[in-house]
Amino acid sequence: MSDYLECNHSKLMIDIEHFVKKTLQEREIWNEFRNKLNYLIYEMDYEYTPSLCYSTYIQAFLELMEECSFRGKIDKQKLDEMDYKTIQQMFAQFERKAQRELDSFISSEQRNRDTLLNYLENLIGHYSRLLFIRVDLSYWKEKQSEIDIRVFRDDVQKLIGFIQDGDTCFKDIEGYAWALEQGEEKGYHCHLLLIYNGAARHKDYYYADQVLKKWEMITQKAGHGYNCNTKEHKDQFRSLGKLGVGMIHRDRPREVENALNVGVYLVNPEKTHQSLRVKPKHMRTFGTGTYQRSYRRYRSIEA
Repeated sequence: MSDYLECNHSKLMIDIEHFVKKTLQEREIWNEFRNKLNYLIYEMDYEYTPSLCYSTYIQAFLELMEECSFRGKIDKQKLDEMDYKTIQQMFAQFERKAQRELDSFISSEQRNRDTLLNYLENLIGHYSRLLFIRVDLSYWKEKQSEIDIRVFRDDVQKLIGFIQDGDTCFKDIEGYAWALEQGEEKGYHCHLLLIYNGAARHKDYYYADQVLKKWEMITQKAGHGYNCNTKEHKDQFRSLGKLGVGMIHRDRPREVENALNVGVYLVNPEKTHQSLRVKPKHMRTFGTGTYQRSYRRYRSIEA
């Protein structure tokens, strides 16, 4: 079993999805099909966790594993005897379900986008100026083999807890939003938008950097991030007239429009390739805070 301990959990899910899609697309058996099939089956046999919820094409692959198993173990002879067309037909039974899953994801992202836009517009309407900070949080490549979806979920929940407490670098936050994704290179990652009271906070680069240090602490240095509030990043978007982070003034329509665009990037229905392929039950992939005026507290609204 030790051969599989260094498996990149996120990459394995994406590789399986690609394998199923490619098998469905090809009319005849493709090069390296057998080698790839054997590798993925034994990797997934080690990584599979019944309590997790898998995307449709991962489910298709799991059914293939079930067909090739005997008494709970992969039967190599049965696997080798299964012909390409049979495997292809098995996967094809999941295509309609996969399309429904895609449609559901797009609809959900559209609803989340509307929710986020309304939330941001309300915040901007309440304050004359707000400090917008964007960071992207992920894990170092060499550490991704240690990170499965449950570790990622727990790390994000710890971070949101710090935000809701409003301590240290999260003091004077008036709003926040987060979205969880899964990419081929970055693996599991989180897009985070923090909105500070512009009358109390000005150093956007500093606070973004502090958030990255907090993420590093939470993940025990397995995590790192990208600061979207660096001078270089802001200068690039300023030159294009699209700067939407830093200080945003309510009475400057272009700044407001750009800030809203920065926000909706978190929940873009077109980013179907970034959806999570595996989740614990009831895991949320998007959320915002809501400002409680009487107590100056935040509660989480999740979708």
